[in-house]
Amino acid sequence: MTRERLETWIAALHPQVPDPTTRSHQISSISTLLKDIHRHEWLPELPGSAFLYHDDGPRPRVSKPRFIPEPLMRQLERPEALAKFPSDDGRLLLELLIACGLRIKDARWLPFDCIVRDASGNPYLAWLNRKIHNRPAFFPLSTALADRIAVQQGAVHRRFPNGTPWLFPATNANLDGSKPVSDRRLRDQLKAWLDTLDLRDEHGRPVKITFHQFRHTLATRLINANVPQHVVQQLLDHMSPQMTAVYARLLDKTVRQHWERATKVNADGQPVQLDPEHPLADAAWMKLSMVRAKVTLPNGYCGAPIQTDCEYANPCLDCRFFITTTDFLAQHRRQHEETERLIADATASGLARVAEKNTRTLRKLDQIIDALEQTTDGQIVAGER
Repeated sequence: MTRERLETWIAALHPQVPDPTTRSHQISSISTLLKDIHRHEWLPELPGSAFLYHDDGPRPRVSKPRFIPEPLMRQLERPEALAKFPSDDGRLLLELLIACGLRIKDARWLPFDCIVRDASGNPYLAWLNRKIHNRPAFFPLSTALADRIAVQQGAVHRRFPNGTPWLFPATNANLDGSKPVSDRRLRDQLKAWLDTLDLRDEHGRPVKITFHQFRHTLATRLINANVPQHVVQQLLDHMSPQMTAVYARLLDKTVRQHWERATKVNADGQPVQLDPEHPLADAAWMKLSMVRAKVTLPNGYCGAPIQTDCEYANPCLDCRFFITTTDFLAQHRRQHEETERLIADATASGLARVAEKNTRTLRKLDQIIDALEQTTDGQIVAGER
């Protein structure tokens, strides 16, 4: 057994096993065997060159994200469409997949007590990434979805008064509640739901959807909403971030240090702080990074989730009680310049949503600046007049 003979075998394997995945598995098996022989010295006479390297196998195929197009997602997310899902627990699990991007296995095995809260009472979904050795992970939750989980917990508790470890226990052959919901049941329900909806694409062709596509779709939505790539990787707990994400995380760490030193206040003027050593500190910072929409506000940030729309481009400029004077004209002009820059950046990056929000703000600023430039001593501008 020599290196030359191994290379001959690899060359002969190519036409015999055309499928690259199967061929890669066969090469990997022989590679593992040779490594063990060398490691344990089972055959001392075996040449050290009788070895297979990582690049001896076929190049791994790079799978493209299979996200669901937005027109289809709008059909799936309609309340009347979700109401047709065959079961209440399956519907909630589906909504968690859409909102949090979990893998179906991780969602099936969600623990009964899967809601944790930070010092401000904000809810997070606590889940285990079973692809990475049951690593704990957190995802920010809306209050409405947290309330839905509480309803599910109540239904499960009534069914299993002595307790069960799972938020979604199996329906059949599960007297003691030890089994989570089966993968087969959920997939059958998904198929039945899609058949009921008669989901079709823009060409009228039937569309097949898998649970894992909701994970790809959430990641795509967050990226398109201008959420930083490293935040998306942490939210979805990806296994291998790119080198650029490593540098982004270093930058994010620097920004976070300033955030932790600062005293934050809520709308009521009360301090809002989270201990850097708190288990939810990372999740809270990701939540802050995710919801900071790039809309120019002179005194803070928009805290609404970036995926949602808002009838107000700017909570102050759109308010009919907003009053200003020529004393603030320079600040309005600075905000006008910053808004123009953001619109240009968003347009160049293809971020239509960000450009639209700031365009509405720019129109308000134009009206306010024009009105201020026409005022005389003792006059104020209220509601753009």
